[in-house]
Amino acid sequence: MEMTDGYDEFMMNSPKNIIHRDDHYLFLFMDTGDALFTVDFEDIRITGSAIFYVRPGQVHFVSSLRDVKGWFLAIDAMLVEKAYKNIFEGQFYTQRPINLDAPVSARLDDAARLLYDVREEEPASFSDVVTLNLANAYIGMIAGQYADRQDKLQQHASRSSMIAQQFKELLSENYKTVKSPTQYAEKLNYSLSHLNESVKNITGFPMSYWIHQQVVLEAKRLLYYTDMDVKEVAYSLGYEDHTYFSRLFSKVVGSPPGAFRNKFQK
Repeated sequence: MEMTDGYDEFMMNSPKNIIHRDDHYLFLFMDTGDALFTVDFEDIRITGSAIFYVRPGQVHFVSSLRDVKGWFLAIDAMLVEKAYKNIFEGQFYTQRPINLDAPVSARLDDAARLLYDVREEEPASFSDVVTLNLANAYIGMIAGQYADRQDKLQQHASRSSMIAQQFKELLSENYKTVKSPTQYAEKLNYSLSHLNESVKNITGFPMSYWIHQQVVLEAKRLLYYTDMDVKEVAYSLGYEDHTYFSRLFSKVVGSPPGAFRNKFQK
C-alpha cells in the first residue's frame, strides 16, 4: 500500500510514468488542479476537486498535471473490500472522474490525511490493521460516490441493472474462455433473450458487443505492452484460429492488430 500527496512531484517524476499496467488499484483524489490521464488508450481529463481510479490491468499513463494538489493511493486488489470492488469493476465503459462538492471533498481530504499520518507515525503494534481499516474506509467513500452515480443513472431500471451487472462481472472473469452469449445466459440461469434485453436496456448494446469489446480491449493491452505476436495474442485470448481473431479485431477497431501496434508504438 502506498499513500502519497503532491501529485506533480510524485507522478510526473516517477520512473513508472510511462504507459504501463499494474496489478493493483490506483485511487486519485484531486483537491485542485488539472490532469490528463490516458487509460486503455482513451484520454480522460480531470479538473478541480474530483476522484478517479484505475483498475488492475488497465494500461495507463499520466499525460499532464498542472497545479495539482491531492492524494494518490496504490493498494493491492486483495486488500480492497469485495463490495467496493464490485462497484469499481461494474463499469461497462471506461470509468469517468466524479467532481465533488465542497463537503464531500473536505471529508475525503480529512480521511486521506488521517490515513497518511497513521501510516507514517502509528506505533508498530497495530499499524497494519489500523492502516488497512482506514484505507478501506477511504476507498468506501470513493466507492459510495460511484455507486450513487450509478443509482441515479439506473434508478428506473433496477432489475435490468442488476442483471447487466451480473453479466459484466461474469464476463470480466471468463472472457478468455467463454465467447457465446448463450453460455453466459446458461451460467446466470436466465433465458438468452431476457439477459440480452436487460444488457441492451442498460447499456444500449447487446451482449455480443460487450464480449467483443472485452476481448479486443485486452488484445490492445497485449499488443502494446508485450512482444507477443498476433498468433500468441489470439491464442492467449482463447482463439485457436488467429485469422478469425484478426478479422474480429479489425471489425471492432477499424484496423488489423499489426497496424494498431505500429500506430501506438511509434
